[in-house]
Amino acid sequence: MKKTISAFFLTISLLLFTNSINIYKNIYKFNHTSVKNNIDYLTSDDYKGRLAGTLENIQTEAFVKNQFQQNGLEPFNGDYYDPFDSNYPHKLDENPYLRILDKNSTSIIKEYEYGSDYKEEMLSFKKNHVVFSNKDSIKTGDNGIQITKGSDSFLFFVPESNSLTFRSSFLASQTSYQSMYVMLTEATLKEIKEYLSKDYKISCFIPFEVKNTTLNNVVGFIKGKDTKTPPVVISAHFDHLGTDLKGNIYRGALDNASGISFILELSKYITSLGTPDRNIIFVGFNAEEFGLLGSEHFVKKYSSMLKGAKVYNFDMIGSSAVPLSIMGGKGDTKETSFMRSITSTINTKAVNYKLIFEDASDHEPFRRNNIDAVTFCDSDMSRIHTPEDTIDHISVEAIDRAFNVISKEIIKQSFNGNPMLIYYKNIMIFSALGTVLFSFLLSIQIKKN
Repeated sequence: MKKTISAFFLTISLLLFTNSINIYKNIYKFNHTSVKNNIDYLTSDDYKGRLAGTLENIQTEAFVKNQFQQNGLEPFNGDYYDPFDSNYPHKLDENPYLRILDKNSTSIIKEYEYGSDYKEEMLSFKKNHVVFSNKDSIKTGDNGIQITKGSDSFLFFVPESNSLTFRSSFLASQTSYQSMYVMLTEATLKEIKEYLSKDYKISCFIPFEVKNTTLNNVVGFIKGKDTKTPPVVISAHFDHLGTDLKGNIYRGALDNASGISFILELSKYITSLGTPDRNIIFVGFNAEEFGLLGSEHFVKKYSSMLKGAKVYNFDMIGSSAVPLSIMGGKGDTKETSFMRSITSTINTKAVNYKLIFEDASDHEPFRRNNIDAVTFCDSDMSRIHTPEDTIDHISVEAIDRAFNVISKEIIKQSFNGNPMLIYYKNIMIFSALGTVLFSFLLSIQIKKN
């Protein structure tokens, strides 16, 4: 009897060991170095900040597409590219200026230095040139001047911390009340007010104009066993803010070369797990910085297919200075069912995290259409939208932290929570020990018999 029991457990141990060894050999080992290398590549001088509408943004689309192909993702709906139209700020081949003119506008009294005294704010370029004096409709305040000329309004203001490095997103819909925004230092604002009080004129030109173009999301997928079941969507945006008029690059390492690089590496891991229970769609969104335009388009185009889907978006993955944030929509709470599912996964991993409920990334169009969606985010805002958001500040520990959570969540949602996929390393170790133990016991029992 003892011999039979030992033989039974030896067989079980051998089966578990063999299966876990096969899984170990076949599963792709997620590599944070690969993620960081892609972040470094996408934030290089060649990509010039990946502003939507630029050649460098088109190159980014092609890079993501090629990576999807190499990683074994099929084109979604027959094509990797998912096109949509958008306005974008087109840079003119001219120089900016902010000048003080005499009362007759015939001579320049003073010219300010771009980047030191003033700089464009990217929000709106309905107009790119204005000349004004105290004879125009002007409102002045401690931190700015607003000029109204006909139906146009221009705002010259001192940004927070008196710094000209921060760059806002462009409002592609052009719904901004202002026709142009210009940042000034406190000293420049003070001088301009003084010149205005003496009847001088101010002339400002910012060489951007609004143009329309076709942009692309990039979409690939892994075909599941049941294609009628609502899919899992894994996404990140790849666009950023380009360069300023002096050529300073807003590289966007954390925001969001990190997110797109993360899902590229994640796709290698997920494709190695085998055929999922349902389709898994990977999306690189474009024009997030223009007001979530890529995700807005995607949700609108595929709304019927996305009903019941589970969406995991990644925006800023790579700062260990903050907890991992799980961002739901404004209307969500910690009791929202999808949020509970994710936090239950996190709690098994002892991860430092917090919950945020904001419509501040590409999960928002999904939530507005009642589709389960969250954004994984390392919400470190210390360098975001400045030239200081570089590869030097990316933490591989934070990248691994996000992977340790999402890998378990994807297995739960798309592979029926298969414990062999989740715990294969532990199973391999214990089954190996079990094989040795029961082999020893069985040999003793055979000798006794």
